[in-house]
Amino acid sequence: MKTEVKSVAENEVLLEVEVPQEEVQRSYERTLKRLAREVSLPGFRKGKVPVQMVIARLGEDYVRSQTLEDFLPEWYDAALHDTEVDAVSMPELDMKPLSLEEPYSFTAKVQVLPTPTLGEYKGLSVPKRVAEVTDEQVASQLAMVQERFASLKPADERPVQDGDFVVVDITASSEGEPIEGAAATDYMVQVGSGQFIPGFEDNLTGLKVGEHKEFTVTFPADYQVEELQDKPADFVVDVKEIKEKVTPELSDDFAKDVSEFETLDELNADVRERLEKSQALAVEREFRSRTVDAAVANATFSVPPAMVEREAHGLYHELESNIGEQGLTMDVYLKAMEKTAEEVEEGLKPRAEVSVRRRLVLDAIREAEGIEVTDDEVRERIKGDAALLGRDPDQLVIDVYASGRHDMVRDELLMAKTVDFLVAEAVPTDMPEGEEEGDGADEDAVADKG
Repeated sequence: MKTEVKSVAENEVLLEVEVPQEEVQRSYERTLKRLAREVSLPGFRKGKVPVQMVIARLGEDYVRSQTLEDFLPEWYDAALHDTEVDAVSMPELDMKPLSLEEPYSFTAKVQVLPTPTLGEYKGLSVPKRVAEVTDEQVASQLAMVQERFASLKPADERPVQDGDFVVVDITASSEGEPIEGAAATDYMVQVGSGQFIPGFEDNLTGLKVGEHKEFTVTFPADYQVEELQDKPADFVVDVKEIKEKVTPELSDDFAKDVSEFETLDELNADVRERLEKSQALAVEREFRSRTVDAAVANATFSVPPAMVEREAHGLYHELESNIGEQGLTMDVYLKAMEKTAEEVEEGLKPRAEVSVRRRLVLDAIREAEGIEVTDDEVRERIKGDAALLGRDPDQLVIDVYASGRHDMVRDELLMAKTVDFLVAEAVPTDMPEGEEEGDGADEDAVADKG
């Protein structure tokens, strides 16, 4: 088979393929035999129909078109293999009807994997923020612990105040008609939380247990139920219980109750240490991401649209999976976002292009530096995951290799090693004044893998 490759645009080539007449004839005969096994004709057992009867029944043109359907993908793949063209898109095929008397020619236009022209990637000056934990951050963490251990205590002897949890019976109507789903018995409302439409919770303030109140508020213009937007709502409320939230005081006793420590000072120190470790990891993650971004910025190349589209499609399904883990469906998400699936996927393309550019540059650097991962390193990585999965390490290695997933592990290790190389070569510099903490970090960046 002869194949000529012509460049037609940036990251796009045209394959001109010629299949020898002998190969065309063999392929035609194989298709004819397949059809003979599949076709049914009266008087013949299935699989025993003579090929000439098959041609007479189905027609010569049909057999030839089926030959192309059977073997054109094989010829195209062979052309890619022979020319070492790394296609990243589906081909645009230009083909003619099949003839058995001459070689068969077709063309395929396809987008190809770009080769970045690397710029400077060693010794890059990369901003790195200082990891520091403030007293306010420690206090905020302790306040969150206080909230988790807060309790509700009856406050029926006084009127409702802001922040109280009030148990009420509710009915509601609009323009004389009951509002579907708005009636409730023994419903708890936190006054000041904003969980109800504006004005509702304000009307509870000052009421006492046993009191009854009727009042009117207006649904907001952007209320989720369209037919109620800007409509008045008449509420009838009966107060049954009043509860106040009691937050435990910070003390040695509090530390004993919520932790393994004996004193508040020890709990403070532990919280600070945990925050410092978390900050250090975040700073390192940001620095790795910034370093990769700097190397990518110095490289010159363009990304084929097909690669961006494929990556965006993958990100969309990743989003769909994450939403599913939260107990939601993509339909609910799309409705809340007021977007179609196509619009969401289109919105993911900028992020997809960044991801593709990072991966291509890291691949080019890995190749330029001869960075490799040994089989032992792959196996050790798999064994390291065994504890997290509750699996026998050796058996997990066997299972991963049997499924072919070891190549994915190798790719992740190669990416991580390449980023490690860049980071080791980079020179940390002070953060520019006024730049916010965390800028440049991307949790989904290739730089963070591994």
